[in-house]
Amino acid sequence: MTSSSLFGTDGIRGVVGEPPLTKEFIQRIAVASSLVFKESYKTRKVIIGWDTRESSPWIADVLSKNISKAGYEVYLAGVFTTAGIAFLCRKEQALGVVISASHNPYQYNGIKFLSPSGTKISPKLEKKIEQVVKQYNKFSLKWNKKERVKLISYNDTAEKEYIEFLKKIFIADVNDNFKDKVSLVVDCGNGASYKIADKIFKQLFKKVECINIEPNGKNINATCGALYPETVKRYITDGQIGVSFDGDADRVIFVDEHGNVRDGDYIIGILATEYKKRKMLKNSLVVVSIMANLGLVRYLQKLKLKVIMCPVGDKYVSEYLKKYKGILGGEQAGHIVLYNYLPTGDGILTALEVLKAVIKNKTSLYNLSQIFSKYPQVLKNVKTQVKPPVEEIFEKEFLQSLEKKIDGRIVLRYSGTEPLFRIMVEGRNEQKIREVVNIIENKFNQYIKVCEV
Repeated sequence: MTSSSLFGTDGIRGVVGEPPLTKEFIQRIAVASSLVFKESYKTRKVIIGWDTRESSPWIADVLSKNISKAGYEVYLAGVFTTAGIAFLCRKEQALGVVISASHNPYQYNGIKFLSPSGTKISPKLEKKIEQVVKQYNKFSLKWNKKERVKLISYNDTAEKEYIEFLKKIFIADVNDNFKDKVSLVVDCGNGASYKIADKIFKQLFKKVECINIEPNGKNINATCGALYPETVKRYITDGQIGVSFDGDADRVIFVDEHGNVRDGDYIIGILATEYKKRKMLKNSLVVVSIMANLGLVRYLQKLKLKVIMCPVGDKYVSEYLKKYKGILGGEQAGHIVLYNYLPTGDGILTALEVLKAVIKNKTSLYNLSQIFSKYPQVLKNVKTQVKPPVEEIFEKEFLQSLEKKIDGRIVLRYSGTEPLFRIMVEGRNEQKIREVVNIIENKFNQYIKVCEV
């Protein structure tokens, strides 16, 4: 389940202008992915969408022209959400390319590849693409450099189809009197959802205010969106619900009517409760990542649901749902996969499902969120340019003794997209948790200093 050195937990990602996001390297990626996909899939359609970063259009241009030279029909969807492209891939039986760095600032960008079923491509295919990239000179000799560019604008049609897909799911389970049942402030984070979310929510509800819908190429995720729920909180008045998306809208975070932030743990708890009541939870299971709060895990177990934990990354949530035949899974960060609708995280779809639960239960998001209490949890990111195996630094017995001390658990991992060592500690006593975080951070820094000598 390990990622290749080129691919992280969510595709290829980096600082624009530095490998792998230079024009020459992106051309290599286009050539490599085209060759690998020709061997793996029958389709010769590719749909490309991107977010609002200033670098996204030229990255799309390099990718689209080189993929088109390989004999693919390339459909350009323009600024589009990741889940929207996944929907289009499944509908058209096409491969997908999303140019986005999700929640990262504008200086970063990334490339995600989607299969014709709408899932992220497998680690096996990622490895094959990486191998071709490394042997580029050998493979490029076979490359047909004759111009065979066929780029097709797909933006307006694609947007309408995706919006109708979302509306159909929402309206199917609510009565006709839903339009004035909720009042919303929607923060699009100056990202890929800035047009689609504005349209879909205003078509469904009367009381909607959309903020951060003026992208300029540099303000995506800039103190707004899912990573900064306090931004939408400032706009909320009595009775309003805040909804915040990240740069490519594959994650969502709520702020309830009383100003409380409701992250992916609460979303999973609410939807698990609702789906169980409606007898929708196939095989009575929920998939959560290793970062899920213990309060949520124990609540789901109290519901007599099987809780399956997976590595961090919505592609793993999707993979585990497929493997164990479930329909609901997600992460604390707001990636929620509703597998019976789409096999990838969709912030807009998730938001509509939560709002549907509010409306159907004739209650508030605040009340729906009272189903469990979170354990105190402390997250700490430590910058590092080297990533030695965690088990080399921390002995199993050492970590077990710390977990016993806090009556909780410890999760240690490296970021798949950034130069960070992530520490997560949770338990019953916050002071003890912070002491343990400091112990782990100090031990990590001491080890890294020795590595760097």
